[in-house]
Amino acid sequence: MVTTQVKIPLRPVSLARRTPVAALLVPAVTMALLGLWDLGRRGQWGDEAATWSAARRTPGQLWDLVWHIDAAHGLYYLLIHGVLRIHADDVALRLPSVAGMTLAAALISAIGARLAGARVGLVAGMLFAVVPIVSLYAQEGRSYALVLAGAMACTYFLVRACETGEGRWWRRYALVAAVTAVLHAFSLLVLAAHAVTLLVGRAGAREWRCWGLSTGFALAAVAPVAWVARGQADEALSWMTAPGWDAVTGLVRSFAGPSGWIACAMLLLAAAALITPRRPALDSGPVSLATVALPLLAVPPALLIAVSQVHPLYDQRYVLYALPGLSLLAASGIDRLTGLVLARGAMPLAMPLAAALVVSLVLGGQLGAQRHVRSGESRLDDLRPIAEMVRAEAKPGDAVVFLAGTRRKAAIAYPKDFKGLRDVALDRSPAASGTLFGTELPPDRLKEALSKAQRIWLLDREDSDQRRVFSDPRERVKQEVLSDEFHREGVERLHGGSVHLYVHN
Repeated sequence: MVTTQVKIPLRPVSLARRTPVAALLVPAVTMALLGLWDLGRRGQWGDEAATWSAARRTPGQLWDLVWHIDAAHGLYYLLIHGVLRIHADDVALRLPSVAGMTLAAALISAIGARLAGARVGLVAGMLFAVVPIVSLYAQEGRSYALVLAGAMACTYFLVRACETGEGRWWRRYALVAAVTAVLHAFSLLVLAAHAVTLLVGRAGAREWRCWGLSTGFALAAVAPVAWVARGQADEALSWMTAPGWDAVTGLVRSFAGPSGWIACAMLLLAAAALITPRRPALDSGPVSLATVALPLLAVPPALLIAVSQVHPLYDQRYVLYALPGLSLLAASGIDRLTGLVLARGAMPLAMPLAAALVVSLVLGGQLGAQRHVRSGESRLDDLRPIAEMVRAEAKPGDAVVFLAGTRRKAAIAYPKDFKGLRDVALDRSPAASGTLFGTELPPDRLKEALSKAQRIWLLDREDSDQRRVFSDPRERVKQEVLSDEFHREGVERLHGGSVHLYVHN
């Protein structure tokens, strides 16, 4: 007799969890369109200029940079280096972030669909896509959108691994967790959120063992980066302070939306997902939407804020990947509430109509915020108008000087606008010095170089005319020479900085 063996899944997945392609594509396309909307409208700001400075170097120069000053972003800089070799402008600089958020929207939909049905997944992806802070980071040449996508991929693989018990999902989980951790070490906090998911879901020994091995693999991958970056963090994070209650409220406003009534509605819908009865046909399994989404939303910010009371490390962009937890809960809340109505004989289209209404209100009620994040005023500075002003007014042979904090960012982001000008304070270029913005002459040589100039364009971060006290002797020399030997003929104040023309007496 010939017998055949039938492999039975450890944990069967219901037919309701099959994800229609439309549930993934609609949020992804929506996110892509929002990400591409006015992508090149504003100029680079300071952090993007740092990316531009690093990514435009040769691999050898990039290695020198990350070894000395910016190891935490080395993998991201290498990725952008490849992108900018194909085409180099502000749009190309930001396209990877648009792609990251687009992928994240699809993954959020997939997570929601696996845990609570295709409708919840579709709505969760849409709610995520239309939040203004998502567009803010989709249109920024930094790593945070890609980190968010990586965190959502890990979360999706965790859900699949818990559903099926198959090792392939854990292997993918470990690999993506490691790559995401190298992109940004704080993404490891998402693994802590997943530990809470396993704890609340009463995971078995096998799940805990796989999670532990995956976490260990990610820690091992990021350890060399952390070792190199250990001496760089003090300078890079010196601007941070211990977060207070305003950090919590600011995070809520960013995640739920700057509009008060929309934020309240999102929070109420999320609460409804936690307190209303579950729909067994669609919201059951080894893990539930609530046990995945709530830890994702709460654990990473709570941990980072708690640690930052002792050693300040918190910034909301470092835990941006917690935002999808709110989108998933709000989508589930819509489904739960309409399910209660459906139980009383309402129309079958109640859920789609309610979801479409909520998404439309969230997007329409925040169009002003969406426009704002695409303007230069949404960041600390906008370097393009500053560079364009210098190009329009400066004469060949004029000198240019960067005062306090401007660190020649405008000239690095838009070098063509500074062509023909002499950076008289520069000692070694950014690439030659292994720094992001170069090093300057010692005070005695700087004073001599400034005194020889006839016209100096001074770029300052401040709008104030008041004389400031600097700890750096180079900055004091700049002030003293300009005050004693030059007179100011004009000033133009722009967003995030000012441009002054000084002429030798």
